[in-house]
Amino acid sequence: MHHNVKSITIVGGGSSGWMTAAAIARLLPNIKLTLVESPNIPTIGVGESTIGHINQYLALIGIKDEDWMAACNATYKTSIKFIDFRENPKEEPHKFHYPFGILDFTDKPRGPMEWFLAAADRGNLDPSNFAEFYHDSILMTDKNKITRNEDYKIRGFNFREDTAYHMDATLFGAWLRDNLCLPSGMTHILDTVTDVVQREDGSIEKVGTENSGYLEADLFVDCTGFKSLLLDQTLKEPFTSFHDTLLNDRAVATVIPYIDKEAEMENYTSCTAIECGWVWNIPLWNRIGTGYVYSSKHATEEEAEAQFRKHLKSNRMMFPDAERADTCELRHIKIKHGVHERAWVKNVVGIGLANGFIEPLESTGLMLTHEGIVKLCNTLLMRNGVVSNYDVDLFNYGFQEQILGFKDFISQHYALSCRNDTPYWKEVTGDLTYSRAMGGTINLSGLAHDVRSASDLGMRMHRTRTFDNNMGGILYIAAGQGYNPVEQNYIRYEDVRRHESPELRATIYDKWLEHKEEVLAHIETLPTHYQFLYDNFYNK
Repeated sequence: MHHNVKSITIVGGGSSGWMTAAAIARLLPNIKLTLVESPNIPTIGVGESTIGHINQYLALIGIKDEDWMAACNATYKTSIKFIDFRENPKEEPHKFHYPFGILDFTDKPRGPMEWFLAAADRGNLDPSNFAEFYHDSILMTDKNKITRNEDYKIRGFNFREDTAYHMDATLFGAWLRDNLCLPSGMTHILDTVTDVVQREDGSIEKVGTENSGYLEADLFVDCTGFKSLLLDQTLKEPFTSFHDTLLNDRAVATVIPYIDKEAEMENYTSCTAIECGWVWNIPLWNRIGTGYVYSSKHATEEEAEAQFRKHLKSNRMMFPDAERADTCELRHIKIKHGVHERAWVKNVVGIGLANGFIEPLESTGLMLTHEGIVKLCNTLLMRNGVVSNYDVDLFNYGFQEQILGFKDFISQHYALSCRNDTPYWKEVTGDLTYSRAMGGTINLSGLAHDVRSASDLGMRMHRTRTFDNNMGGILYIAAGQGYNPVEQNYIRYEDVRRHESPELRATIYDKWLEHKEEVLAHIETLPTHYQFLYDNFYNK
């Protein structure tokens, strides 16, 4: 069967609905576009932190930072900082970064193994400095500085590609609505969907509204959030939960004002591990968003609130007095993470939460939204709206693989942790089964392995002996968690085969230390993250 898509109705607004509408209006102007949203449904309010993939979406719809950032209280993000995921510290916290961008192998002939070999030789390298060894930008991030790097003194840092954003996702959706969507001539209906009419083959014929009658379309896009009105409730598409390996199913959140805006407006998202999960910290221009993602299996709402407030009180920069931490208003959120077997079923496409969600440890909330949008637009553009079953199958396969890949990646953050100080951490690091929920495999170092447990994951990684250039984010997570795959007998073998020695490798590392000092001296001349934003966006 072929779909000839000449009209699209988006059901649901929010950030996912208006991001979808903006892309379709920009790329497919000949398609009749309608968006219907209820005026009475509040937004979830998550997804304020993005990753580098969003730059592809912004380029696709043709907007620049100066167009929208100030209207959305947006700031820049150059990394995700993980705190205390390795173990529960007795004194200083354990920290490591996961930066954006490509590893810089300048003066590092062994690629990603250079640092691991140096760590094995020296025996006392801080796992937190793996990222800065390959990314000058981390030295900048740690100083809370930022630059467009037009002089290329921050080696390997591409400002346009290696920065993401913190933003008010609700305001971003509203900005897209007012500046891109409505000016395109699309139809916007504020009304509540009360009825869904299906054809004999199960596809959607039309949706009924409370006051605006029935809306027909060739294709319906479900942006109704966790409710998933069309994909789940109407078409009954099977849903696979990720709760078997990702235990966190609740969040409690709040917003707090700045006390020292320039010092507190960090250019990264921080994730801090505590008793039964982890706490995010997302600095926007006007305030800080923070919340606690936790497992209801290990903490009640009351216990989670107490743990979260205790954490807030420990951060004297944000909460210098205990009373404010005790009285700040908290909002509870239920997390439904998992994915439908197919995102595109008959003439319905689920985008964002309507299709699936992964706990936000790697800021994948908005990422799954705009990746689905990009794939949808690309499919519709191939043959001017003519879509075959084959195209739909390819869409579903690609999107499913992407979501499952991120799910596996998130699970590895826990599998590689050494924490065992609470029942929660004992379970997520030692008792869970880390394997594809859909019966697949985890791919490590180019080798596919069935991974049955956290200990098995570690053993499989150990047997690979080396990390290659294509392993992506797991390199930062493994190093930051104190994991080193290098075996001593392997080092001795490579020393003979490559005519290398610890002394030769030491010169490489020492040369990098000299480079580091040069970069740090340059970084001192750069503006703070706050000052850069003020000068370029917020002083008007």
